[in-house]
Amino acid sequence: MAKKKLKAAKQARVPKEDRYPRGIALAVIAFLTLFMPMTLAVRLVCILFVACGMTNNRIATLVGCHVKTVRNVRRRMDHETVSDIMVIAPGSGRKSKAKASVKTQIAEKVKKGTFSSLMQIADMVKISFNLTISTSTVSRILKGFNIRKLKSGSLPYKADVEKQRSFFEETLHPLMEDAKQSKCVLIFMDASHFVMGCDFLGYFYSVVRKFVKTLSGRKRYNVLGAMNYCSKEVHTITNDSYITAPQVCRMLVKLYKAYKGQVIKVILDNASYQKCAMVQKVAEQLGIILVFIPPYSPNLNLIERFWKFVKAELRTSFYDDFVKFCDRIDEIIASSTGENKPRVESLIGEKVQLFDDLVEISEYVWEPRQQTASLEEIKAA
Repeated sequence: MAKKKLKAAKQARVPKEDRYPRGIALAVIAFLTLFMPMTLAVRLVCILFVACGMTNNRIATLVGCHVKTVRNVRRRMDHETVSDIMVIAPGSGRKSKAKASVKTQIAEKVKKGTFSSLMQIADMVKISFNLTISTSTVSRILKGFNIRKLKSGSLPYKADVEKQRSFFEETLHPLMEDAKQSKCVLIFMDASHFVMGCDFLGYFYSVVRKFVKTLSGRKRYNVLGAMNYCSKEVHTITNDSYITAPQVCRMLVKLYKAYKGQVIKVILDNASYQKCAMVQKVAEQLGIILVFIPPYSPNLNLIERFWKFVKAELRTSFYDDFVKFCDRIDEIIASSTGENKPRVESLIGEKVQLFDDLVEISEYVWEPRQQTASLEEIKAA
């Protein structure tokens, strides 16, 4: 806002003899805004010019403010100290066009709507309330009701929320408790596929945006991972071709050797290569219990959160060598029990995202049924 006011002041018509002193005055104001609000910077320069005996009109021209501002400063100098003048009184700014009741109605509409920009909200206010407000005013109104721009989450289209809740309460949560009491080893298993040069382009310091040529999709590193719920250790089977039933069987054998003599229970999804007869037969021979989550329920397989973490770490750099790309993935995965264990533990806990508390706002948008607080309670706070 301060930069806009200075720019407008510079563009105003000024007598030729005042252009040089005006430029100095504006430069001083710009410097002062590094230490104080724009209002106080203008006020201080006005005080100096009044003390020099300049007229109100000339001061207003040099400073780039309205003559009423100068008159007000001169009047206050007659009976107030400079320290008193250099204070912005609470509530002395420009009064809002929107009344408190209107602000509440605006906030209610925003909560019930699907607005993705401040300009969309400003347009809604113009149409609904015949009130023209700026995006900065919209921002202040939303801030007053603790409304902020949040990244939207994904809701699986075909998910059965009742089955998810039932699976969590009757199966998954009891298994978590058993694992913490060492009654079993609880494993979350799933495969992730990392394609070099497609989703992992990295960031560069530059004046202009750089473009990286994407590589062939065959440069793909496939990782079948199995995470221990308690220790956060991740066992992996990797290749650069495909993850199929034989790789899943190899993983089951690996888990059997790692936790020999213990009850092993594996949470996994319904992918055909994991639910086929070959895998189930090997699991039965090894005494490993396979627990399949309901269809379209990736939120119940907690290793999905870990893959998201790995990909976020991987995106910070660009890789043009496939071997280094694979090595970096292995390094991030191994850090789950090392330097990154606290972060992984914060991701993999007892809390699971469920969707049975959501209500439909529009055809494709849902939100939690219970709000943390009403708008009146937020406003009162």
